[in-house]
Amino acid sequence: MLLLIISLIAGALTILAPCVLPLLPVIIGGSITGAVPDKRRPYIITAALAVSIIGFTLLLKVSTLLIELSPAVLTALSGGLLVALGAVMVIPEAWEKLMLVLRLQAASDQLLNRSGRTHGRVLGPVLIGAALGPVFTSCSPTYAFILASVLPRNLTSGLLYLIVYTLGLVATLLAAALIGRRLTARLGWAVNTHSLFRRLFGILVIIIGVAVITGRETAAEVWIANHLPFDEAKIEQALLTTQTNHTLTPKASSGGVLNVSPTPAPAFVGLTNWINSPPLTLAQLRGKVVLVDFWTYSCINCLRTLPYVEKWYTAYHNQGLVIIGVSTPEFAFEHDPANVAAAVKKDSILYPVALDNDYDTWNAYDNDSWPADYLIDKQGDIRYVSLGEGDYPTTEKAIQQLLGLNQTLTTPASNVPITAQQTPETYFGTNRDSGFVGSPGLADGATTYHAISNLGSNEWTLSGGWQVASQALTSNSNNSKLMFSVNAKDVYMVAGSSGSQARTVTVGLPGSNAGDFGADAPGGRATVSGSRLYHIVSLPQFGATTVTLTVPAGVSLYTFTFGS
Repeated sequence: MLLLIISLIAGALTILAPCVLPLLPVIIGGSITGAVPDKRRPYIITAALAVSIIGFTLLLKVSTLLIELSPAVLTALSGGLLVALGAVMVIPEAWEKLMLVLRLQAASDQLLNRSGRTHGRVLGPVLIGAALGPVFTSCSPTYAFILASVLPRNLTSGLLYLIVYTLGLVATLLAAALIGRRLTARLGWAVNTHSLFRRLFGILVIIIGVAVITGRETAAEVWIANHLPFDEAKIEQALLTTQTNHTLTPKASSGGVLNVSPTPAPAFVGLTNWINSPPLTLAQLRGKVVLVDFWTYSCINCLRTLPYVEKWYTAYHNQGLVIIGVSTPEFAFEHDPANVAAAVKKDSILYPVALDNDYDTWNAYDNDSWPADYLIDKQGDIRYVSLGEGDYPTTEKAIQQLLGLNQTLTTPASNVPITAQQTPETYFGTNRDSGFVGSPGLADGATTYHAISNLGSNEWTLSGGWQVASQALTSNSNNSKLMFSVNAKDVYMVAGSSGSQARTVTVGLPGSNAGDFGADAPGGRATVSGSRLYHIVSLPQFGATTVTLTVPAGVSLYTFTFGS
């Protein structure tokens, strides 16, 4: 329920986003420019926009998963449609002739169930709304959260949140359009298809369309973002941090460590490509204590937890503990069974691991964290849950309690290597990017970027040629650079190389010594081949520094994660 409310508020706030403000003239102007006054015009535009946003989102998800169609292609088509609409407004005579040739006027009349001349009353505003949908979908952290996190886990919930988000957005835009109509209601020249106002508005639409196609619209977004007295994205981020998906009932304190009232564990759903074991079911495991460990092999938090999970397996497997590693992918390359199998072998994982590529089991457990551990008792009930890193001694005590043991722990108390000042995990793809500064703004497609010289804390910038996509940045030249001002002791990057060809990324640090680099970057040179996590910086102590990567063509960067 909370995410529904957040989605509605986020949609309403999106009208204030830097990527929407430059497009408001198209919404408002399109609502008042028609051959004859038509009160339905703003409603048609905003309804078409709503359908376009939802349709584009679903198309984006399908194209990304199945055919890897770049969102930049669809955005360019939208920009081209805006250019065409602008041209019609600048030269209305051409549109009138086209309507006569293609009999579009008659079709429009039928749609409105009207007689008389209605030049483009329906088709024009429908096209305006449809063209703006793909452009509006890069404006909101809440939209990105729904696209990246909710839709893959639960199509029904994802669609519901998306529809509510879209309703909040179009309702606010409709209000703006209606206010604009009211202000110009008595200006006959505003609706005259041959007026100077109409032609000037058409030129504005063409300019916006060209800006969308070329990516120059993002420059306007950056300028607006730097001059607004507020940041709607921060408001959304604050709201998102208050929501949670977990509904397990906490257990009242009884002197033990179990933290969940007995709750029947969901069955495994959609698990494939089992490693170290034939396929297993919870029904088969009744009478055993089962630890369901959600992880993914390029997640640094999961890898830091992994040694503890492996110790528990070694210590308690012969006493009735079964561990199931559920590999739920965060990035596209983690869907590949061969990549997961290679990671299991590399990390010497002995317990069963299965792929959850469609998030079926993740969704069944209503999970939202990597890593996450769900401890199930011999009767098949969840009794203990641990999300994220840490809690290792408590988790082991819970295992012992369910096994009926009382012995020395194999995992002594330890501190999670995270501090309050540490740079948060940062994604580079447009689905969940944050902290980027530079020119132009970050947008899907191939672009030459220009870095800024003075980075603020936790900010990053690019220079050179890059291909930007929803999940990653890919270098298009051998001298492309990424600079990141970080607060950390250890820095990790998730990266890959096209065709698995080994390529060398140079890691630069100000005043660095040989011992400042991580295990995967000796001497500041990281050899990137397969898509995985690379440890690139290991400083003597926690502090602020700037990491500079020189990235050859063909190397993709997904995310930076940190330790202290």
